Amino acid sequence: MKKFIPIAAIAMMFGFVACESEEVAFDSSSDVFVISKTVETENEVDTLYGLALHVFANKPIKSAGVTAEDQTEYTLEAFQGYSLDFYYETPESEFSTEKPLVGSYSFDILAESAETEKAVDNLTEDMIYPTDGIVSTFDAEEVSMTLSWTEIEGADYVIVKMFENDEDQTQVYQSQTQKGDTKEFVVKGSGAGWKADFTPELDDNFIVELHAFKYEPGKVGVNLQAKTINTKAVVWNE
Repeated sequence: MKKFIPIAAIAMMFGFVACESEEVAFDSSSDVFVISKTVETENEVDTLYGLALHVFANKPIKSAGVTAEDQTEYTLEAFQGYSLDFYYETPESEFSTEKPLVGSYSFDILAESAETEKAVDNLTEDMIYPTDGIVSTFDAEEVSMTLSWTEIEGADYVIVKMFENDEDQTQVYQSQTQKGDTKEFVVKGSGAGWKADFTPELDDNFIVELHAFKYEPGKVGVNLQAKTINTKAVVWNE
């Protein structure tokens, strides 16, 4: 499963940068949130749930672990080797119809500088849920695809992503952040959002993912309460 928010975007929101000076104190932000998504099996649609844990810091992190109220332990890993950003997400095969444990999650973070920090973040029952589906319409004259869906109630913002529909599922497109009440988005065949040196061709097969996010009350940035994902297979001509 893909990373929930671009690292660069978090850095911009928080102003965190890698600090070489030992005079700068280690500072981190910790977050736990629930992920929901729909899966179709034998003409039935199930909503499945997973857990995400995230730590972002102003100095390189050596290790980060989390303990839930039921004493379940989680180990976070550097995302793509990026030492300021540690992350854990329930493996896709382990998503379940049962929601993650509600309660406090205790973070233990160790910096490469040997500084330590502890934090607690609470997961509540407040959630957002997948929309009832995505409708795609291709405009051959404009060479664009319009995606529409029922508004995701409670979402603070949404992002549209596209992946090649093959074994590797390489991400080739990502929209800018859209308002949470957005119900339609147009993917143009050229311009911003596409992976460098990539241009969609007629009859290309893609997986569209609609990612919607909800902040914790009164919070922004990495302080998420919930995320939901809708997925749809599309052909770049239909």
